[in-house]
Amino acid sequence: KSGELDEGPNAVTYCSVMAAYAKQGDVAGAQKVLDRMQMDYDAGNKAAKPNIRSYSVLIDGWAKSNSKDASRGAEKLLDTMIDKCKSGDLDGSPDAVTYNSVMSAYAKQGDVVGAQKVLDRMQMDYDTGNKAAKP
Repeated sequence: KSGELDEGPNAVTYCSVMAAYAKQGDVAGAQKVLDRMQMDYDAGNKAAKPNIRSYSVLIDGWAKSNSKDASRGAEKLLDTMIDKCKSGDLDGSPDAVTYNSVMSAYAKQGDVVGAQKVLDRMQMDYDTGNKAAKP
């Protein structure tokens, strides 16, 4: 039909929508977009494969949110990213921006110890070969 697209949204499109939610601290909205992105990819839209940026945008949303669970939510997503990278389900590795967003979530809650633990993880990740995680 005239005027219809032959392709579904790609990762850039999904990440742009997620970023709009994340900028407002709306983690639930950003998570729904990531979930839809994953379903779209699983249904055959290979251009919608979640990537490092997808997860980093959601982590940033946690950091900007006022949720008391923000630091745990951000670190849980970091753990998910690392697991998916190790299994080959996610291309690349968490980078310095990703780690800094998790640290920001801890810092916003005044949790210096939590932020330091994430920095230590970042350093270990860098030391074991992830040059994108340079502190």
